[in-house]
Amino acid sequence: MHRLLTYFVLLLLSLFLILCRQTQKEFRFAWLTDSHVSVTSTGEDDLKTAVSDINSLGNIDFVLVTGDITDMNIDDNLLKAKNALDELTMPYYIIPGNHDTKWTDSGNSNFFDLWGNDKFIFDYASIKFIGMHQGLELRMADGHFAPHDLRWLDSILTNLPDKIQPIIFVTHYPIDPSIDNYDVFLDKINGYNFRMILHGHGHRNRLSDYYGIPGVMGRSSLRARDEIGGYTIAEVNFDSIYFSERTTDVKTSKPWAKLPLLEPFYPIHADEIIRPNFTVNDSFPEIHPKWIFESHNLMAASPVISGNKIFVGDAAGNMYALSKENGKELWQYNTGNKIYGTAAVSENWLVFSCADGIVYCLDALNGDLQWIHKTTRPNVAVPVIENNIVYIGGSDGTFWAIDLKDGELIWKFEGIKGYIESKPLIYNEKVVFTAWDQTVYALDKRDGSLVWTWAEGRPHLIYSPAACWPVAANGKIFITAPDRYMTAIDAENGKTVWRSKKFEVRETLGISENGKLVYGQCMRDTVFAVDTRSKAFKLFWIKNFNFGYDIAPSMLQSKSGTVFFGTKNGLIIAFDEKSGVLRWKYKFGNTLINTVTPIESNQVLFSNMDGQVVLLNKFQF
Repeated sequence: MHRLLTYFVLLLLSLFLILCRQTQKEFRFAWLTDSHVSVTSTGEDDLKTAVSDINSLGNIDFVLVTGDITDMNIDDNLLKAKNALDELTMPYYIIPGNHDTKWTDSGNSNFFDLWGNDKFIFDYASIKFIGMHQGLELRMADGHFAPHDLRWLDSILTNLPDKIQPIIFVTHYPIDPSIDNYDVFLDKINGYNFRMILHGHGHRNRLSDYYGIPGVMGRSSLRARDEIGGYTIAEVNFDSIYFSERTTDVKTSKPWAKLPLLEPFYPIHADEIIRPNFTVNDSFPEIHPKWIFESHNLMAASPVISGNKIFVGDAAGNMYALSKENGKELWQYNTGNKIYGTAAVSENWLVFSCADGIVYCLDALNGDLQWIHKTTRPNVAVPVIENNIVYIGGSDGTFWAIDLKDGELIWKFEGIKGYIESKPLIYNEKVVFTAWDQTVYALDKRDGSLVWTWAEGRPHLIYSPAACWPVAANGKIFITAPDRYMTAIDAENGKTVWRSKKFEVRETLGISENGKLVYGQCMRDTVFAVDTRSKAFKLFWIKNFNFGYDIAPSMLQSKSGTVFFGTKNGLIIAFDEKSGVLRWKYKFGNTLINTVTPIESNQVLFSNMDGQVVLLNKFQF
């Protein structure tokens, strides 16, 4: 029966292909990718030149733009790119890349403001083009197809009027394990006529095979080491598509790749797909989820707990209150825009930031709005509450102290050159925070006056110590940064006490409850502990936890003698606070675990990028 069905499908396809040979319209499209517009690169000029060149050709039907539009999606970089692209005299279709969604002062919300969507679908001739990105929003980890995007793709495929219509999928990353849920995507598209996958990210021309589906990587529009930049031209005829490189304003090369459009398609090579491995859980059978809450939306915020309630926001703009006992939803408040920052709660006051530029305060009992504080830019930062004062930074160069009870401004500090996403630290009468301008700031918490700044890291905005949550002990502030250094700063004057690159860190650190040890997570397998009392980098211990390559900005959190942390591929690790001896591991899914929230030494709460909130327990047998 299965073989007869296969023959029947192939017969239908052959008839469809014959029809296509008679009706397929020849057309050409240009393909731009990885323009990396910024104030420090040639990206904007190269993009403008490419747009002008495309217009001059006169025979281009439309343009595809496949991500990394900006180097950092800050200030007006994305608007500059849009102004350049809007000069095109033909339609263009655009998606963001990981640079647009990770390094962003708006949490990718301004992409929607400028273009209305971060996905696209259209038909041209007899071919359907589907564009969808995998840029992990505001976090550093593997690429990730967001839950809501996969639902959108499902709805497109299940409602196709013509199940064997040729489809060209347009994205940013290669379809391989560099996307943490690429296997889920491939399972969804298996059985449909995906003729090829077009993507950027690698900045060069390359032909690949993605488990049976041809893949084409296009060159960046940047000139790089050449005098001028370029882009790709695709020419479609009745049975094939040809890819050529266009050197801007100079010449078009002979086709460097040719792919068929009308050959029969076959199932994806599912047996070659690398699936997540959960065998680590067999070694720790006492660890199990007590409950799981599904928001079904991307979630970059960590859960916080107060009494018997848990609070967490998602990228659909929902703030949830959940029961600690069973994870059931108690109430929900929708802002209408994305929530990326972890909330803060004090008694019955719940405060969080939102990409609509508003800091919200809700009644933690019932979700009623208490007050709002409006800012001039989208907000992605994490607030801290102390003595009925909310301390929080923004994306508009400002840091505020706000009265918790009425939302009135107490003071503000201005002049910050980069956006703020991290959690501020209150220490020795100072509020200390990091920003995407390579700088650590210390303000007097009483009036917001500047006490000191520190900016001695590797020079480039992308190396800013801005995603880590600073910690402090024994008169020192500790930070980590993408320049691979851990740094200790004198809390009184902002002078460097020590800097070490002995172990490659990125943005993840933590501190023991007694303040004696500061922890750094390395980018591969290991965690180390440093003595906070020493005036030099003094290693206390280093342990190999075998978690692989990891770049997740998820802080290590200590509770009742146990330190917990999560990785970019769904692994939770617990170790002894003093000795570093492993207590247990548990793998939940295969995507980024946000900074965890320990409850006790045998209980930890966490969320992940798939929008799941989990209470993990150590059960006694």
